[in-house]
Amino acid sequence: MSWIARLMALPLMIVAAWADELPRFDIEAMCKAAPRLESGDPSPYPNCVRDETEARNQLERQWSGFDARQREMCAQETSVGGAPSYVEILTCIQMATDNAKKP
Repeated sequence: MSWIARLMALPLMIVAAWADELPRFDIEAMCKAAPRLESGDPSPYPNCVRDETEARNQLERQWSGFDARQREMCAQETSVGGAPSYVEILTCIQMATDNAKKP
């Protein structure tokens, strides 16, 4: 394989390897930057940290049982525009799994 072909294949190999492991995000930094979703919520930080931590814990328990293509797709999608999120990855995988089960 030429060096150009190897160089072009590198991002695909990195993404494939990355999808084997749960991505690591800085929950505290992400939640500090989180906007308020409701006007009555003076600080979204504690709820954000709780939700992201719960989603990360659930993903850690179930990650290897999810379809590799779904893990890869959802991990990539959460890094497009805005802060990455465990809640987004979990929701994406759950939706993809539900859709795959439909006849």
